[in-house]
Amino acid sequence: MKYKNLKRYKRIGEVTVKYGFDVVAEKLCEKGLIPKFILNINKTGKNLSLGKRLRYALEELGPTFIKLGQILSTRRDIFGDEIANELSRLQDNIAPFPFEKAVVVFEREMKMTIEQTFKSFSKEPIASASIGQVYEATLKTGEQVVVKIQRPNISAIIERDIDILFNLARLLDEHLDKNKPIKFIEMVEEFYYTIKRELDYSNEGRNAERFSENFRKDKNIVVPKVYWNYSTRKILTLQRIYGVKIMDIDTLKNKGWDLKKIADIGAEAFMKQVFIHGFFHGDPHPGNIFAINESQVAFIDFGVVGFLDKQSLKMITAIFTAGARRDVDKLVNTLIEMDAIAPETNMRRLKEDVSVLINLYYNIPLKRLNLGEALKELIEIAYINKITLPPQLMLLFKSVVTLEGSGKYLNPEFSLSSVTKNSIKEIYLHRLQPQQILTEIRDYTDEIIFGIKYLPKQIRNLIKRLETSDIKLQLDHTGFKPLYEELNRLTNKISLSLITSALIVGSSYMIRNQVESSLYGVSLLGLVTFAIASILGISVIISILINNWHKK
Repeated sequence: MKYKNLKRYKRIGEVTVKYGFDVVAEKLCEKGLIPKFILNINKTGKNLSLGKRLRYALEELGPTFIKLGQILSTRRDIFGDEIANELSRLQDNIAPFPFEKAVVVFEREMKMTIEQTFKSFSKEPIASASIGQVYEATLKTGEQVVVKIQRPNISAIIERDIDILFNLARLLDEHLDKNKPIKFIEMVEEFYYTIKRELDYSNEGRNAERFSENFRKDKNIVVPKVYWNYSTRKILTLQRIYGVKIMDIDTLKNKGWDLKKIADIGAEAFMKQVFIHGFFHGDPHPGNIFAINESQVAFIDFGVVGFLDKQSLKMITAIFTAGARRDVDKLVNTLIEMDAIAPETNMRRLKEDVSVLINLYYNIPLKRLNLGEALKELIEIAYINKITLPPQLMLLFKSVVTLEGSGKYLNPEFSLSSVTKNSIKEIYLHRLQPQQILTEIRDYTDEIIFGIKYLPKQIRNLIKRLETSDIKLQLDHTGFKPLYEELNRLTNKISLSLITSALIVGSSYMIRNQVESSLYGVSLLGLVTFAIASILGISVIISILINNWHKK
């Protein structure tokens, strides 16, 4: 445990007690990181739900904790709907930092002044978030751009809070159930890698370029151009998109555009991202999608994206295929392959829950099927049955739910499942292209060659380890301890009974044959031996009676 940032620990203790999360403050007190009087702080919002109290606490703790809550909002399989819904409402409502500080960051990064770089530069930000804020500008060449400038010292602030979060996670993991399906330390590690990528704006620039490349032949989709000459890890300059955010329904209607067509274009583009490119927008909410006209849609903000490798895509396809065929066993086996099912999961109940869900949605026409609601219910089943799904799969599910909500902004009758049906043909045609078939054949061949090449080596290593006794077989004998103890007691009683019997027989022989050293004509040694045997026999009887009494 690191004893630095004590002031920050104190603030965390105050906020957690205020909103009823005393266990955090208690653990910090135990480590001497905060004074005990903090535990006496009056609680706020006693009648509020757990989700609301958690959201308010994260908001008060600032940018790092807000970002953490936003990421955790995708994990409905761990926290359930109530908490996830509240966390999804977390917004980067951070006060903008002064323009003068933005100038300092820009000039330090770019090694030139704003006047030398731009023909014009707006002093008022058009957006302000926890990591940075966005300004409108015009390049010397006349191109209209937006410039994202990172907040001063935000990296140091986040690094400090991450260090604290790791310590808190370890404390909570020690306190809570050891058998829970996921550890707090794992959540913080996932958050750490995510926020680290977001702090480097060059990652967002590369994501935007990859999207642009993926849709270069699609005239319906627009992705902003990245100006790398004016971008660094803390500065990102992008082409300015002129259009209408799809959340601005009144403006779209006033222009007379076909809202249903716009919704379908956006949804079809998302399906291509998932099933063709394996690279999708992680937050397609209405503020991140622009309508350029009724035939063109633009995606912006590529800070959060999802990746699906071939194995993940195969698993997702298997889940949906099993659902379409009402094959419960196949769906559960897919979850087992994903290593998603906890040891304590009740398999019978899981299969019953999945069967009910599949049959509930099986006969619903596609145009009336709410895919977002179906996924929410699937995640609820995962939560109840202690199933932990991979983060990228959860991000995909969250994106699907968000996208369906965005579609309904434009068209209340919008159905992502209907759009999916129209996209399936294009997805299959893509997979049947000669280049795609050749790629799959090549990958499959490489896999076979790799296996053939390394199999002899693996066999030799296995034989060598067997010869050197390097392989040990370990059996988990949980549940055998009571049986072992009972057998041990039973063996002792049998041994004692045999000794007693032998003594009785021996003493009887000595008494009957009047062995020397007699008392009143009776063998003295026989009498002593008989007395010892009697005591041992009575002890065995008493032990058996006591044992039977305890069992009752």
